Amino acid sequence: MRDFSIKMIDLAQANTEAIFALSRELATAKSPSDLVQHWTSHARKQFEMLSQQTKELAALGQKVAGASAEPITRSFNQAFKKAF
Repeated sequence: MRDFSIKMIDLAQANTEAIFALSRELATAKSPSDLVQHWTSHARKQFEMLSQQTKELAALGQKVAGASAEPITRSFNQAFKKAF
């Protein structure tokens, strides 16, 4: 769970930095077409980032689930071996 919490903080930081970068770009835009270009670029980058973050969270979730199930599996196997 610790790793999962740290990963969530890292993802939140990355997303926050991305929105600040977009804000900076929009504030310095010189024309409406620059605004559209920055916004479109940001949307594309965010979609790619979200896809990567989803993969990372899924992998970490599987790791956490496996680690959580391991003691139960070990106990079950020990009990099963003792019974037979």
